[in-house]
Amino acid sequence: MGNWLSWTAFAAFASIALHVGVVAIVTVRVLSKRRPTGVTVAWLLLVVPFPLLGGFVYVLVGETWLSGRRSKRNAQVAEDLRKPLELMRQRFGVSTAFEHPAAEAIAQLGIQGGMSPAMEGNRVRIIGTAAESFDALKQDIESAQESCDLLYYIWYPAGRVLEITDALIRAEQRGVQCRVMVDAVAGKNLLKSEWAARMREAGVEIRASLPVNFLRGSLHRVDIRNHRKLAVIDKKVAYTGSLNMADPQHFKKNEGFGAWVDLTARVEGPSAALLDEVFEIDWNMEVSKHEHPDLDPASIKRVAEQVVQIVPSGPGQSQSTLFHMLSAAVHGAKERLILTTPYFVPDESFTTGLIAAALRGVDTTVVVPSKVNGLIVRYASHAYYDDLLDVGVKVCLYDAGLLHAKTVTVDEDVAVIGTVNIDRRSFWLNYELSMVLHGKEAVRSLIDVQKEYVSNSTRLGDTDWVRRSSLRRFAENAAQLFSPIL
Repeated sequence: MGNWLSWTAFAAFASIALHVGVVAIVTVRVLSKRRPTGVTVAWLLLVVPFPLLGGFVYVLVGETWLSGRRSKRNAQVAEDLRKPLELMRQRFGVSTAFEHPAAEAIAQLGIQGGMSPAMEGNRVRIIGTAAESFDALKQDIESAQESCDLLYYIWYPAGRVLEITDALIRAEQRGVQCRVMVDAVAGKNLLKSEWAARMREAGVEIRASLPVNFLRGSLHRVDIRNHRKLAVIDKKVAYTGSLNMADPQHFKKNEGFGAWVDLTARVEGPSAALLDEVFEIDWNMEVSKHEHPDLDPASIKRVAEQVVQIVPSGPGQSQSTLFHMLSAAVHGAKERLILTTPYFVPDESFTTGLIAAALRGVDTTVVVPSKVNGLIVRYASHAYYDDLLDVGVKVCLYDAGLLHAKTVTVDEDVAVIGTVNIDRRSFWLNYELSMVLHGKEAVRSLIDVQKEYVSNSTRLGDTDWVRRSSLRRFAENAAQLFSPIL
């Protein structure tokens, strides 16, 4: 009996000591990193009641840490690109003395963050449907003479995607170098498919970005993903935006959210060459021998006059620059601000910026899908709506599918299109890609698409939103507490 009591007492003491120890270690670690208050509170809310689970999760995803190899390569690539980017700036760069304050701030922040300068000489076409995007990309691949480089977060081999796959195989067979990269997790539908085998058999090179295995997991975070969507043909024509290599008529069609609705930009000119360098960087991150970027400014030609700024972001790649650029866009708006995003989980400073814009008279609109995949994200998003509605922000729920387009337009002077959601994961964790458009021509064409989204939406004030139950509000507020770590 005495031995049993002794073991029971020891087990209780060990349990308490383990609980206190894990909580203390995580608390000290979070505080030493000077995390925002919301992030610190979110981690403590997880770790204090569930120390073993919380401690395990923190080890996996609590900090944005990379392997030494990848960190070294990031630094090497940045150094290799320094001289070519300076030559590009001298040849195609435009003055940062833009008339619009948001455009001026965004251009300056991009340069200071080590990103590409705003460059003229481009032609940009906004493509508002997946079908048009596939048509254009297929035609460009069929016309390719030298290279086809494709990088996508998701590659779902069905429907129109198979036409792209066949076009790549035919291009490779006629002597065009074709390379495909997909995220190792989200792109597994391709990597494990017969279509990958067919492309490889034809000579198409396929690589997985950020592969996940035990060794990699022991080196750095496994949930850092390559969320970019990019295609470059002959280093002269490029596509980027929110559209994955997935046909919305086939991709997740039975999940009850409707077809995914995306937007793509087709770019010709100097910015297409820079987008190809983004591909080269990611491609070379997954090889044992680093190859220097082959950007040759002397071979690049102007095709039109549109001004574009390319902004890749992610760990080791000017991680916070894009967040600051988008914040500058919000704070610089004078008349109209429109945002579209599938996932709306901003931090306090970004929310405050939207509220301030509305209070100073800016016509501010946020368009989100009426149904979004991810229960916690959905409830966390809803918790922000009341504060926005109180100051006159128009919150529109898109009803014609799962709106996946990620866009921002400021007045008619500057716009951002790309892969970035309005959430912390996109701002500070994943590898993302954005394109800033300067000038009324390109911005107006994007605004036209945004207006179509609004016309197919229900404005939140026109619903029974304010009459939702107290239990629903409680669930939303509870989910919001965890938004800093979503």
